[in-house]
Amino acid sequence: MIQRVQSLWLLASTACAIIFFFLPIYYGEFIGGAMKKYTVTENLILFAGVTLVGLISLITIFFYKNRSQQKMMIIINIFITLAVFVLQYFLIESLKEELGMASGHWQIAAVLPVFIILFHIFAYKGISQDEALLNSSERMR
Repeated sequence: MIQRVQSLWLLASTACAIIFFFLPIYYGEFIGGAMKKYTVTENLILFAGVTLVGLISLITIFFYKNRSQQKMMIIINIFITLAVFVLQYFLIESLKEELGMASGHWQIAAVLPVFIILFHIFAYKGISQDEALLNSSERMR
C-alpha cells in the first residue's frame, strides 16, 4: 500500500487536513483590543468539509488496485477542497463585517487547502505514471 509514491502524497494530504483542525485560520482584533481566533471547528459546514477531505484522502490510499477509481476520487476531493477554500474566505469576510472587527490577520493554516490540492495533483500524476508503465510493459509482451 505505502510502497507507491502516490500513497505518500495522499498521506501528506490527510496529514494537512488533520493539521487544519488544530491551527487557527484567522485572528480577529476588536476595537476594544480583544482578540478572537477562528478555527475550522467554529463552523459546521467548514468542519464537515475538512473532515470529508481528510477521509477521502485516507480512503483513496486503499484503492490502489483500482487506479481509475482512485483518480476519480482524487478529482472529487480537489473540488471539495476548492469549495472549502472558498467557503473559509467568505466565512471570515462575513464574520469581519458581522462582528465589526477593527483588524485581523490571516494565519498560515488558511493556505493548507492549497497544499492539499498540490498533494492531490502529485498523487494523480503518480497514478498516471503507473498506468503508463503498465501499458508499456504490456506492449513489450
